[in-house]
Amino acid sequence: FMKYVTGGYVGEVEAGERLAQVVDDPQCSKSNVYWSWNGGAQQVGRWSPDGKPRGAGGSGGEIFENTQSDAVQDRDTAIKMWDLSVKAVGLTEKDMA
Repeated sequence: FMKYVTGGYVGEVEAGERLAQVVDDPQCSKSNVYWSWNGGAQQVGRWSPDGKPRGAGGSGGEIFENTQSDAVQDRDTAIKMWDLSVKAVGLTEKDMA
């Protein structure tokens, strides 16, 4: 889906590198942040008034703190996503203790 519809797809290796970066890079020490990369998107990126790129995605690029959408910040949606993810990967209460 991501690769063919949104153009925001990155490969497995780059996804792993990005995960490692948000875990280990001092630049990413801030909590409750939606990190993005302004890589080779299939749409045109824009600069916001604060000087940060917006609307870019895809492979490569530099990391930046992105704005979270209302849907991402919605508590009920977050709980539902957590519950569905737990079910999808087969976690038990014991696994999460």
